[in-house]
Amino acid sequence: MTSQPETMIKILIIDDESAAGNILKILIQKHVSVPADIRCCNNVSDALVLQQTFGPTLVMLDIEMPGMNGFDFLNLAADKDFDVVFTTAYDRYAIKAIRFSALDYLLKPIDIVELQNAINRHIIRQQNQDQKLLVSNLLSNLKQRDPKDFKLALSTMGGVSFFEPAEIMYCEAENNYTRFNFVSQRPMMISKTLGEYEDLLAEYGFLRIHKSYLVNVKYVTKIDREGILLMSDGKQLAVSKRKKEMVMHSLRAQ
Repeated sequence: MTSQPETMIKILIIDDESAAGNILKILIQKHVSVPADIRCCNNVSDALVLQQTFGPTLVMLDIEMPGMNGFDFLNLAADKDFDVVFTTAYDRYAIKAIRFSALDYLLKPIDIVELQNAINRHIIRQQNQDQKLLVSNLLSNLKQRDPKDFKLALSTMGGVSFFEPAEIMYCEAENNYTRFNFVSQRPMMISKTLGEYEDLLAEYGFLRIHKSYLVNVKYVTKIDREGILLMSDGKQLAVSKRKKEMVMHSLRAQ
């Protein structure tokens, strides 16, 4: 019985620093085992043409570039049937928008293990038809003046949905999954850990009260002396002993 040949991935690297783009290409060739056809481009205008003729499955996109930047490329690309991994120096606002849209990014200088993981995730996502929606959500988030108006992308086997943080009442950890409980719709199970959302939602009024719970404090109606939170849906959530004082202080400050 003969094995099926590996599918070749087609990668377009867009970085205004040609040396940085070439280094990334070399890292992929050296450390990623999956066959890859890789092209590099150092400006958005040329990249838009190459994207049409080359047809990449993955675009590795620098954000900050002179003239037109990485987000301009996404806005102008006629056909967005490709996955995106951003490559960037630290930019808190952009990274938050990227994470809210469930898209991938690598911080420069590129870490080899993180690069390998990003390529592996791309391979898994190749059959995902939701990339256009995720990119559209990112571009919409970036137009917001305040990150509090970002919408969070949550992907399940049934597709991707988008929510304002205010629509989320609390999140529960279930092994390596997170169950999202909403104000006005059925819960959703997401294949990411609760820790990944703790940092992302912290500035939106969410508080980690226990290793298993992340709550939106606007929906906390009461906390008793035993450290039990009563949520507005009637759910009772236990506060861990070591977090009780911090939670009490945070709720008093609301």
